Amino acid sequence: MQANIRHQVSPYLVFFIIYNSQVGVGILGFQRIIAAKAGYDAWIGVLIAGCLVQAFIWMAYKLLGKADGDIIDVHINLFGNFLGKFLSFFIIIYYWLASASVLLGYIEIVQVWMFPTIPTWVLSTLILIFLFYCVSGGFRTIVGLSFLSFVFPQLLLIFLYIYPLKNAHLANLLPIMNHTFMEMVDSIKSSMYTLAGTEALLMYYPFIRDPKASKKFAHLGVLFTTLLYTFSSIISFSFYSENQLKMTIWPELSLTKIIKLSYLERFEYLYISMYLIIVTSLLALLLWCSSRGLKKIFCKKQKYTLLILCLISVALSQFITETFKEMLDKMITQMNLYIFYGYIPLLLLVFTILRRSNQNG
Repeated sequence: MQANIRHQVSPYLVFFIIYNSQVGVGILGFQRIIAAKAGYDAWIGVLIAGCLVQAFIWMAYKLLGKADGDIIDVHINLFGNFLGKFLSFFIIIYYWLASASVLLGYIEIVQVWMFPTIPTWVLSTLILIFLFYCVSGGFRTIVGLSFLSFVFPQLLLIFLYIYPLKNAHLANLLPIMNHTFMEMVDSIKSSMYTLAGTEALLMYYPFIRDPKASKKFAHLGVLFTTLLYTFSSIISFSFYSENQLKMTIWPELSLTKIIKLSYLERFEYLYISMYLIIVTSLLALLLWCSSRGLKKIFCKKQKYTLLILCLISVALSQFITETFKEMLDKMITQMNLYIFYGYIPLLLLVFTILRRSNQNG
C-alpha cells in the first residue's frame, strides 16, 4: 500500500537516499579489509560488488512493484498475517543492528581521534536524542538530511582525494589480476558489506511518489557510490604500501593528516565533525526503517517503537566490548548476504510464480 501523498518524496530524491544509505563509517576503513583479501586487486572486487548491488536494486523494484508495498506487505501477501510478520521481524532486526554498528563505529572514531575521555554512553545519548527528533519528523525530514549529507561532505572529499595524488604511486596497482579466483570472491564479499544500505529501499518504497520513475535514480545512486568507493580504494592503494595499509585502521581518515592549510592545522577534526552529518542521516534512515517495521508488525505508534530502539541502543553502547563489536559486524555481514542476496531473489521467484498461477487460474 502506498503512503499518503503528503508523506511521499519526488523520484529524483531517491538518488540522495541511496547515497545516504551506502556511505557510512565503512568508507573510512574498508580499504584495509578488502586489501587483506585480494591485495591491491581489491578495487576490482568493489566494482563487481557494485554490479551485484545494481542487480539487487532491480530485483527489489520488481518485487515491491508487484506487491505495491513494502517488504512486510510482500510477506503478508505470500505467507499470511502471522508468518508474514514473523519473517519480516528478522529484516527489521537487521536494520536496527546495522544502525547500532554504525553508531558504535562512529563513536569509536570520535573517541580515538578527538575526545578519548568522553564515555560512550554520553556520545550515544546525545546522538540518539537528535536522531529521535529527526525520525519523529517523518520520512521527508530524513530525506532532507540525506540531501545535506551529500552536498556538504563532498566539498571535503575534493580536498581529501586531491592532496594524496601528489604523493601517489599508481604503480602499486600493478600487476593487475595477480590473485586467485577465491581471493577475489572474498574481496567481493567484504565489499558487499561496505556497499550495503540499499536494502532500506524495501521499507521506504511506498513513500516514493512515482516508484517507476525513481528506478533510474536508484541505479544512478548506486553507480555514484560504487565509483566513489572504487576511487577511494585506488587512492589509498596508491598512497600506502601494503605493509602500511595492514597497520592503518582507517586509511581514508588517516589521509587527512597530510592536508595542511594556512588557516587550519588539524583538518581531521573538521572532517570527523562534518562526517557526523553523513552518520546521523544514515542512522536516521535505519532507525526509521526499523521503528516503522515494528509499528506495522505490532500495531504500535512509531514514536514508541523508536523510543524503545533508542534506549536499547544507548544500553548496548555502554556494555559492548571490542570482541562483541567484531562479532556484531560479522553477523551483520552474513545477514546482509543471506537475506538480501539469497532470500530476496528466491522471494521474487516464488511471488512471480504464485501470481502467474493465480492469474491463469
